[in-house]
Amino acid sequence: MGAGGSADAMKFSDVLILVGVGVLCAGFIIHGWVETTAIDSDEETPMYGKALTLLKGDKVQFDIEATSDCSGSIVISDDSGEIENQTYQLMDGEKFSYTFDSKDTGSYPATIYIDDGEAEVKIDVKRVFMLDFIIYPIGIAILLFGLQKRRVEQESSPIDAEI
Repeated sequence: MGAGGSADAMKFSDVLILVGVGVLCAGFIIHGWVETTAIDSDEETPMYGKALTLLKGDKVQFDIEATSDCSGSIVISDDSGEIENQTYQLMDGEKFSYTFDSKDTGSYPATIYIDDGEAEVKIDVKRVFMLDFIIYPIGIAILLFGLQKRRVEQESSPIDAEI
């Protein structure tokens, strides 16, 4: 504490509460963060690529919104080569959506090409197993344990009487 003061040590229950709330907030940020990427045909490399690690049955949704008249393709490949090639042609303001279902577990490089114009791309992965949601029960368990520990500490603390 500044100016030579002193502060009591932080209680373990407070640390647990802080960590539990932090884990829950991190989970909300991780699951809510889907970024949009702008692609322009005038750029040096008019494409956007992303390596997707998928399990069997996972779905990937590609959303493309044209900011000017544009055309291009979505190419998804695996170790053996190209497995999907979806073309699109959009007018200004139109949207194109394509969903890819993975048939096997593995890495799938996905590339979105733009031949002419400008567009914004959003890629969203929907998992077949909810393993990425395990962060919520862990955060809730830590938070509840911290609250329970704090309640027990307050019940057993001595009562100071002022005279």
